[in-house]
Amino acid sequence: MAQMIKGQTINFKKLAAMIEKSSTVSKGDALNALDALVSSTTWMLQEGHSVKFDGLGTFYPKAKVKAVNTPEEVTADTVLRVGVGFTPETDFKEDMKGVSISVEPLEEEGTPTPP
Repeated sequence: MAQMIKGQTINFKKLAAMIEKSSTVSKGDALNALDALVSSTTWMLQEGHSVKFDGLGTFYPKAKVKAVNTPEEVTADTVLRVGVGFTPETDFKEDMKGVSISVEPLEEEGTPTPP
């Protein structure tokens, strides 16, 4: 059995530094724009709207609810879970298919990994 080796998680500070190096936007301005993007996207999703990021995909609100027969039966107790879904754009999905990955053997419990 094997597992995919994932790269590091890039935080907003690192992302803003990358944006600064590849554009005319300062790191501070990039951080402010990213923060505004998150808060605006969150608000729109909470209001029930989908948010499309051109070239990336669409975030949308979703809920798992208990089936009921009439709208009058819907209560807070019938809503089991609320979350966010993501549908990637076709081009982004295709781009991700070309990504190379590395795999490493999955350790079995109790088996030490050699140095």
